[in-house]
Amino acid sequence: MATISSAGIGSGLDVNGLVSKLMAVESQPLEVLNTREASYQAKLSAYGSLKGALASLQTSALALTSTTLFKSMSATSANTSVVSASANTAASAGTYAVKVIQRAQSHVIASQAFALDATTITTSDISTIDGKLKIELGTFSGGTFTTDPDKTPVTIDIDATASTLPEIRDAINDANAGVKANLVYVGAAGYKLTVTSTETGEKNSIKLTTMDANDVVLTNNTDLAKLSFDPEATAGNGNEFTFDPVSGIAQDASFTIDGIGLTRTTNSFSDAITGVTLTLGDVLDTSTTLTIAKDGTSAKSTITSFVKNYNDLNTALRGMIAYNADTGQKSVLTGDSGARSLQNALRDMINYRPAGSTGVARSLSDLGVELQRDGSLVFTSTKFDTALAASSSDVSTLFSSTSASSQGIAVRMYSTLESMLSSTGLVASHTDGITSSIKDLGNRRTTLERRLAQIEARYRKQFNSLDSLVASMQATSQYLTQQLASLSSTTTK
Repeated sequence: MATISSAGIGSGLDVNGLVSKLMAVESQPLEVLNTREASYQAKLSAYGSLKGALASLQTSALALTSTTLFKSMSATSANTSVVSASANTAASAGTYAVKVIQRAQSHVIASQAFALDATTITTSDISTIDGKLKIELGTFSGGTFTTDPDKTPVTIDIDATASTLPEIRDAINDANAGVKANLVYVGAAGYKLTVTSTETGEKNSIKLTTMDANDVVLTNNTDLAKLSFDPEATAGNGNEFTFDPVSGIAQDASFTIDGIGLTRTTNSFSDAITGVTLTLGDVLDTSTTLTIAKDGTSAKSTITSFVKNYNDLNTALRGMIAYNADTGQKSVLTGDSGARSLQNALRDMINYRPAGSTGVARSLSDLGVELQRDGSLVFTSTKFDTALAASSSDVSTLFSSTSASSQGIAVRMYSTLESMLSSTGLVASHTDGITSSIKDLGNRRTTLERRLAQIEARYRKQFNSLDSLVASMQATSQYLTQQLASLSSTTTK
């Protein structure tokens, strides 16, 4: 008959409890390994955070290596309705008096009205014969139109069966002839075709010549000839468009700078003042002052970003290596050689002075970037403004010099950080070491867990044997007791 057994059931021993307590003692080395691994994992995470902060600082250092950052110039107009401007590093500081006489304009002409369906904007064909429309651009002066030799005339074929006003508009726009055409609704009379030169300037006056299929010029103001515009002709004889004599004529911009009269074909240009782009406004015959000056706005913003990223890294690092002498509490990287090396390297970067540096900018402190006792940086922008105004070249050299003997601060810092973050650098070497230690702990844990399983099995075997022995002895004791009791009963009778 099968029997049901359980550890300790025969002897009353708490075998499971005994084994558990013994294994708790035996497992203490495993807890030590777990604690050590948790410490390594925390260090690995800390180095990950430092790596991100270092990368941000490196990006800021790279921005400071720009050779143009500290040479930026600004252009400020006292009246932007007269003129607005921007300046690049080629500009020189100075003030200019600017007055606009007239703005550059495109030529805009409008045809006579044609009756079109107001809903579908369609009409019958304008021409009863196949013809052509020749588009020319040039100068109209003194009653004479002169074609611009740099602009090739464009001739469009107009088929009699495809000569509605919308079709002609589309043909003009598809021809890439330097003009654009539109339809404008003018009320009961219908629509007018407007043609505008795509570029401004007096060399962009328009001439439209209509011809039959044999290139015979049409000037009788009928059919396709209604779209003729010869500025030298008269109305009804080849001049069938009108234009506003003020706002519709092709003209150059006319203006003065410091009293010198100048013209340009556009309202925005960069060749009047070196390094400065001017855009003429709508207010005419009013003089305004244009000031060109050194502009440290972008540079100060870049330095501010650098200081913030440096301070973020410094704060994180100080927290990771801190030690409380009163409580004996250590931080995650207290005593870590890599963290100490990083801290020393950061201070060295900030205190670095390029060999042979002279002038107004010889160190970061000359530019208002000063190291505090806690390792943080403070940026005084007014001090930077003073140095930049004195010599933007000195400031630029301090940051961006690539000379092997006197590297700029930002260039050297970027290189140092690049080395730290490389696959063989400070961060990688320490994280690789930590990762290797974690892997070693894992192997040791596996070995220890295997040994603990064997120890537990041995304990259970020993206690099960003891349990069986005690149970057997108890059974023998009960048997002897019963036999003696039986013998005593027989003797009494």
